[in-house]
Amino acid sequence: MYQYIFIILIIICIICIAYVVYDIWLRKHFANFNTKRTNSTVQTDDTLETDSIESSSPMDKGLMYFKGDGVPQNYSKARDFFEKAAAGGTVQAILYLALIYYEGLGIEQDDKKALAFFEEAAKRGNAKAMFALGRINLMGHVVEQNYDKAREYFEQSARQGEVDALLNLGMMYYEGVGVEQNYSKARVYLEQAASKGAAEAQNSLAYMYIQAKGVEQDTEKAREYYALSARQGNMEGEYHLACMYWDGTGGEKDRLKARGYFEKAAYQGEAEAQFFMGNIYYYGQGTPVDYKRAAYFYDKAARQNHIQAQNMIGYMYSEGQGISKDYKLAIYWYKQAAFQNDVQAQYSLGYIYLTGNIVPINLEKAFEYFNKAAQNGYVLAQFNLAVMYYKGDGVPQDFLQAAEWFQKADLQGHKKSSFILGKMYLEGQGVPHNHDKGMALITKSEVE
Repeated sequence: MYQYIFIILIIICIICIAYVVYDIWLRKHFANFNTKRTNSTVQTDDTLETDSIESSSPMDKGLMYFKGDGVPQNYSKARDFFEKAAAGGTVQAILYLALIYYEGLGIEQDDKKALAFFEEAAKRGNAKAMFALGRINLMGHVVEQNYDKAREYFEQSARQGEVDALLNLGMMYYEGVGVEQNYSKARVYLEQAASKGAAEAQNSLAYMYIQAKGVEQDTEKAREYYALSARQGNMEGEYHLACMYWDGTGGEKDRLKARGYFEKAAYQGEAEAQFFMGNIYYYGQGTPVDYKRAAYFYDKAARQNHIQAQNMIGYMYSEGQGISKDYKLAIYWYKQAAFQNDVQAQYSLGYIYLTGNIVPINLEKAFEYFNKAAQNGYVLAQFNLAVMYYKGDGVPQDFLQAAEWFQKADLQGHKKSSFILGKMYLEGQGVPHNHDKGMALITKSEVE
């Protein structure tokens, strides 16, 4: 009995010792395995990056440093590799060297070297270099402006299907720049560029179909081209497509879609779209009135010198609509628009200085702005200017000038001007006494 127990105990001890030994070996094994895997990953990454650079051609290395692709962007290193690639006959490297010197990337700008590289790449048949030389000759940058050379380079590049060359040729013929204006030729080049996805060409073709320039008017076709442009996120295409949906031109009328495209264009910075969005929220066109949103879009457009937006944001600041009332900013924006010869803004400023509701009365400034707007044909400004001459407010009294401006306003149907001018004829003020003419004008002012 004891003998069996002893044997069992010995077996148990052997099993325990074996387990401990196995556990120690297992831990050691996995520790080594993890260490090796970690080191291997680090080494593999380093090796991959190093191998990626080292095994690449000089052209590929140049592109990696030029674009910062997998390595820190470094134009100097890119240039070194492009020079090696160019020496080996890689035409694309020559083009990139031209670009580096033309733009002064990581080096002092050198137009002569850039031109030499562009010409060398063009001689070797590079379409992009040909296009670049076309633009250089078209703009007269680096070389004397030469439309014939520009066209020749564009044609060479276009024959290889270079989309920008096709677009520029199309626009040269469309606008008659350096060539005789020819809408048919323009359309051929623009259609080729448009088929390759050039949004500007698509927009130009759309406009040609709307205006019937070289083609029969076709608003449906125009909408198709604007839609192609808009799908690429082109803000001009988005804006014009929005206008067509808004009015139902060339197809269905859908103001919800229109608003969507207006908004897309507006957020990309299209000033007309921003102004339109301002109107949508200000007047509640298809959406509740929201002065705050209206002010946001008007402000965006105003900062891009959109005259009507400057007027509107000026008015909103003066009234405190959607934004805090701020007379200084109201006057600032009115002046921005007035400086661009906007008659509404000129009149508004004249009225502000005449009434003194916002700033102290300043009849001289009122006269100045009324005079500008009146000269531009704004009827209310003509009437107010006439009144100032009639009363001698801010200017020496002058019935002759008053009669002249009342007459201009009368011709535009301003009834108060007709009435006062009639009285002036009855009394012979600034005009010869004429009872019949005076009564006729007074009667005219009373007609609804």
